[in-house]
Amino acid sequence: MYSNLKNGYFKYQQTDVLSLSNVEIIDRLFKALCADIERAATAIESGDVSTKGERLSRAIAIVGELQASLNFEEGGEIAERLNALYDYVIRELLFANLENNTKRLDNAKGALMPIVEAWHEITVKNKETVPLNGDGAAEQVKQIQSSL
Repeated sequence: MYSNLKNGYFKYQQTDVLSLSNVEIIDRLFKALCADIERAATAIESGDVSTKGERLSRAIAIVGELQASLNFEEGGEIAERLNALYDYVIRELLFANLENNTKRLDNAKGALMPIVEAWHEITVKNKETVPLNGDGAAEQVKQIQSSL
């Protein structure tokens, strides 16, 4: 029975993700990234090494995906700045892990918050007008750039 529930939930999640626009997917990645940073901080404070490692590994993977998705041809200077920001965030997350330092996590999250908030605002404003998965990508980039 548990297996059936688990499979049903997985199918629901898969359908949910496939119905999202590119902008909404990035918004969810940012939310997951912030949640992982917060959980890693809690794990550091409580001495939970395993959870700290899991959450920081996941956070670093998310930043890596965000970084890999940058389009330097269309994004120009904005993409370059985001690339530098993502490099900084990854370094802070790595040092937070090595040093058990929640201040480094605060630095990483603080650096990300203007982008996270701007991206969420765009997602909310354009929820009904942004085309699904890939269509209108150039327009999405222009909207994001104008809000940064």
